[in-house]
Amino acid sequence: MIRLQSLALFAALGYPPTPVELAIASSDGPIDPPMELVRGRIVFKGEERMVAEHEARRLFLPRKLRKARRVVRWLARLSGIRFVALCNTTSLGHARDEGDLDFFIVTRSGSIWQSRLCATLPFKILGIRPKPGMSERDAVCLSYFVDDTHLDLASHMLEHDDPYFRHWFLSLLPLYDDGVSVQLWHANTAILSRHPSAMPWIPNQDLLVKPARVTLPVFAWLERPAKWLQYKLFNTRIKQAMNKDTSVIVHDHVLKFHVDDGREKFRQAYRDICTKYGIAP
Repeated sequence: MIRLQSLALFAALGYPPTPVELAIASSDGPIDPPMELVRGRIVFKGEERMVAEHEARRLFLPRKLRKARRVVRWLARLSGIRFVALCNTTSLGHARDEGDLDFFIVTRSGSIWQSRLCATLPFKILGIRPKPGMSERDAVCLSYFVDDTHLDLASHMLEHDDPYFRHWFLSLLPLYDDGVSVQLWHANTAILSRHPSAMPWIPNQDLLVKPARVTLPVFAWLERPAKWLQYKLFNTRIKQAMNKDTSVIVHDHVLKFHVDDGREKFRQAYRDICTKYGIAP
């Protein structure tokens, strides 16, 4: 039954998992009858179109990975940054052609504000940050930072379960890591307890960006002015939404700017699929 729950979660994403991906997201057990294997991917019977859609989207992955690694090469030059992962549909090779590049970043304690400022500035100057009403094709979205004293992300989840966030965490694709990912994984027992077969991320060595020889150091005196400047630059939507719920979190250890948060809609879609197939969500 847990495999059916996991398949319902993938189905809500519109993503057909491989048998290995489904097994990792589930507990052990046989594949249930409502599933079928189509060209190496598992879907509910009658949903074979999802496989064709994924195969079309996967053609964009090489381009997106090349651009993502260019972004991470800059981030790796900032000594305040310890971990960078590509996330959301791009990490699954399932991004739309016009989709942006979303990153999750872990910083050193006491450097989150200056790290975000230095991380985003070049892409702001180049005009490749997401902009309302503009095409987001490969735009650089740096909207989720935590420092290494706040690796437990449970408080960032929706109340009464957050299936999207659980899946988001498990599907992170590390592109830069100084070793803190081990602490990040084990800090999130609230997620891992729901996925007993989940395994820590195994970075692809061909994708990992190596530490830069020359890095920009952390300056203790820069943290306060960096915070002041960014507060001044926050748009109205962020100012109105911050710290009202878990979509926009702003303090000295977490900077999360998911103003257009679709997790509630995803959770309802997931529950609808569970209802359709008689699955307990």
